[in-house]
Amino acid sequence: MDINSFLLVIGIIGTVAYGISGALVGIENKLDAFGVVVLGVITATGGGFLRDLILGAYVGENNFVIFAEWWYPLIGFGVSVLVFSIMWFIKELDWEDSLVYRRTYLIVDAIGLGTFVIVGALRAMSFGVQSQAIIIFFSVLTCVGGSMLRDILVCKIPVIFRKHIYAIAAIIGAVYFVFINMTGIDIWISSLTTIAIVVTIRILAAHFKWNFPRIHLKNQE
Repeated sequence: MDINSFLLVIGIIGTVAYGISGALVGIENKLDAFGVVVLGVITATGGGFLRDLILGAYVGENNFVIFAEWWYPLIGFGVSVLVFSIMWFIKELDWEDSLVYRRTYLIVDAIGLGTFVIVGALRAMSFGVQSQAIIIFFSVLTCVGGSMLRDILVCKIPVIFRKHIYAIAAIIGAVYFVFINMTGIDIWISSLTTIAIVVTIRILAAHFKWNFPRIHLKNQE
């Protein structure tokens, strides 16, 4: 499989995962069908859009890559519609106390995080970025950009700033992926191990409630 086909496969997996997580957050926050779909699409494609915006990655006549590759927004749309349709029939589920929701959201969000680490790094490399630090930056931006926009749209502080070592998992995965590929290792091996590392960190952080220290003011509970 050539690198473009590989990037397509990984990109689709990440788009599906983030589309699901965005739609679930929309349903949790009681958005209507339109809101759920919009949130799902933005979560699935927002990181790529921000990455392309900063990269100045245009194709054709002033088209962002994320729009030129129209299947990604379409996949995000389709996944969001499917999630909403499924939840319409099991809408009695108590979201606040549902173990099913929490585990489903955690797993798909972790998979999206891990796959977009790879997508962001490879996309930056394909546009001639050579600095490892800059590649890592675009890798992490692709991971967290969509989730940041998702949280902002539902009036929440982005999860990367407040909960369970979210961005750190992406940074660790990005650093590992960039430097392991410098050894010439097979792209499938480097990618699968990267996804495994990111998913493992996210799940362990959520399970053990790993967080960075916070300052608790006297007037705060």
